[in-house]
Amino acid sequence: MTVNRGGRFVSMLLTLALMLFSSQKAPAKPRLRVVTTILPLTDLARAVAGQRAEVRQLIPASAEIHHFQLRPSDLKLLTGADLLLAVGGGLEPWLDRLEKALSLDKKARSLKFLDHLRSEGFPAVRPDDPHIWLDLEADQHLVRALIREMSELDPEGEELYAERGQLLLSELKALDERYRRELSSCRHQEIILAGHQAFAYLTARYGLTLISLTGPQPEAQPAARKLHEIINLIKEKQIKAVFYESSQPPDFARIVARETGADLFSLSAGVNLTAAQVRTGKGFLDLMRDNLLVLKKALNCE
Repeated sequence: MTVNRGGRFVSMLLTLALMLFSSQKAPAKPRLRVVTTILPLTDLARAVAGQRAEVRQLIPASAEIHHFQLRPSDLKLLTGADLLLAVGGGLEPWLDRLEKALSLDKKARSLKFLDHLRSEGFPAVRPDDPHIWLDLEADQHLVRALIREMSELDPEGEELYAERGQLLLSELKALDERYRRELSSCRHQEIILAGHQAFAYLTARYGLTLISLTGPQPEAQPAARKLHEIINLIKEKQIKAVFYESSQPPDFARIVARETGADLFSLSAGVNLTAAQVRTGKGFLDLMRDNLLVLKKALNCE
């Protein structure tokens, strides 16, 4: 009898626990389907939306953004999206063509980062450079736009989007101020980039001088004269660092370093992640923090 009473008591406790558990409010299913093109846009959208949106990224963080080819599964994502978030400015030419072919603009709202900044009169936009996400002030403009877009698409989540968006804005502002403060006393101001001009927004924002072998297109090959000019400049100014983009082969950077004795440093464009970085959960803002540490060391900042 004692065992039976004990068993009934345990059963009652389990029943009560199940009732309490079932009475808890179940997590809300995602209200929005957001499709992005690259990592910075993905991370900013997820930070604003939280669990109220399913955010899917078209270009894997391990892929080369300029040579990406759409897969059949991507078409399903695009046609089912409530919000399409892209950079624009020619960075995703395949997306521009696909939007017209599928009439995606009739099914989903489209937010193009560079187009939005131009409409707001953002003064730092460069007509030939799409790497706008490396400007932390521009990112804040995008976050505000995301708050508005998501709130209009999902009015019930307006308060959540505003709260999460404000937290993200505070984080972006703090990182921007940290960049400005910690790069204000560097012995060197020149960023010698042995590659394409991917960091013009970042360097311009903090008063640094970017000198790159080629323009904004990664496929461009440097002229021999340009290579010699940079080598001579490094020797003349006794510059101690030469940079390369972490997702690109450092072949030319090694040539410059060998000829000048400068040390090699890599900077992330904030788009690509290595397998190790994926495993550790690194994101766009982590890459930007890492860039700051690299710049401080390379430029000899106090």
